[in-house]
Amino acid sequence: MKKTLMVSGLMLSALLVYLRADTKRESKDQYQTATVLSVDKHVAESNYVGSPTDAPLQAEDYSYDIGIRLNCNIYIGRYESATDYLPSVFSPNHTVGVRLQKHVIYVSLPESDREVKMGIVGHSRVKEEGCAANS
Repeated sequence: MKKTLMVSGLMLSALLVYLRADTKRESKDQYQTATVLSVDKHVAESNYVGSPTDAPLQAEDYSYDIGIRLNCNIYIGRYESATDYLPSVFSPNHTVGVRLQKHVIYVSLPESDREVKMGIVGHSRVKEEGCAANS
């Protein structure tokens, strides 16, 4: 009886791992092709009031606002890095694979098998003739 329960538990665990892997693969296949429009270094504003010479030191911040056009929408995603590194896919007029969720945009990095998670800090619609018909 113990052997049967252990084998059943092991098979159930293997099935759950397989189903989870299959679900992750399906979600990664939902990438859409988009175009990088702009790359701007994000400068954090200081909230210090007083003389600039008395202001406290601020930590080095490496973040960029990346403009990405997907169909008739332009999303501004904030890419943040611990080092001053910006992947080469983030260059204007470069096509990238993106996947959208509520307030997050995921960008696939083709040189590696990973994706970059960016918070969406801005969104607008393109005002072109072809886009007006789809609204």
